[in-house]
Amino acid sequence: MALLMSDLWDYLLIFENGARNIFNTMAQFMKIPPEKIIYALDWNSWAAHPAAVYSMLNPNGGGQFAYRLLTFNMAHQLNYFITCTTQDDFNYIATSKDMFVIKYMYLSRKNHAEDDMKFFHKMAQKFYGIDDSSGYFLDLGANIGTTGIYFTKKIAPELKLLAFEPDPENFKLLRANLILNDAEENTVAENYGLGVEESEMTMYRDVINPGHNGMYSQSNGAASETVKIIPLDKYFADKKLSPAEIKYIWIDTEGFEPQVLLGAQNILRENPAPVFMEFNPQFWQSSGFYDKMLELLTELYESFIWSQESMKVDKAVVRPIENLRDFQNSKADFGVLKDIFLIRKS
Repeated sequence: MALLMSDLWDYLLIFENGARNIFNTMAQFMKIPPEKIIYALDWNSWAAHPAAVYSMLNPNGGGQFAYRLLTFNMAHQLNYFITCTTQDDFNYIATSKDMFVIKYMYLSRKNHAEDDMKFFHKMAQKFYGIDDSSGYFLDLGANIGTTGIYFTKKIAPELKLLAFEPDPENFKLLRANLILNDAEENTVAENYGLGVEESEMTMYRDVINPGHNGMYSQSNGAASETVKIIPLDKYFADKKLSPAEIKYIWIDTEGFEPQVLLGAQNILRENPAPVFMEFNPQFWQSSGFYDKMLELLTELYESFIWSQESMKVDKAVVRPIENLRDFQNSKADFGVLKDIFLIRKS
């Protein structure tokens, strides 16, 4: 409140069209001049502040971030699709309902999970000595394609992309983004989820974060979709693909990681490739597959790294794979410790 009553700012932007009487009353109480208040979703309010329009919305001036913030929020309110171009000249289209992946990229002009992918590549080189001249990058839970496209176009351009995304709407955007980034010829994209056995399952949608869609409902009344599930082992066998061609495995399946891994155990036994995946112990335990997944991982991998922890201290903090058992019945919030990198047995 003290900051609002100070002279350290020029305009107060309110991203709310309703309850104006309440905001105006608060402004009067705090003695904020009406001419300094802009209702950012109301073009008439902007028209009454031409100086603010010039200084904040001019993308060629000093207001690039404000310009992007305001245009994104307008698109979000109107439920438009929105496109963004990153600093590395990657192009993506997504629903403006997405307040996480596309909003982050639209505002920052930085590829989503860029730092994680660079870390994954660095650790794979360090512990596996991966040859990037050929082979596959597996993007399991590809969403709209921001991971697989960036990795195979920017980090390891000689690799082919094999992407799986079960959600039909995300899959459409994935295909569109492959075309926008000239990546479709080097990619096989499949509209499947991956699991232990071939089946159909209910997937729940997260409207404001479509990348969070998953098999576990995050809220009451969540919209749902029936999606096809296939084991990765079966897919490779049917397509006559060689597990030896797999160079990297990226798994982001919102708690379904144990089923994905167990459905790929034949592949992993032939080629325990580097794995980077989300850490979701509560979902893993509730799924009933935590123990079986740990049996598989302890058979093939000897250690793991918390990616965020290691990036923070700028060195690989290696822990025994058995330590993952410590979190099996934990109800704790793991904060930024949400991604792990697996190191195979030597």
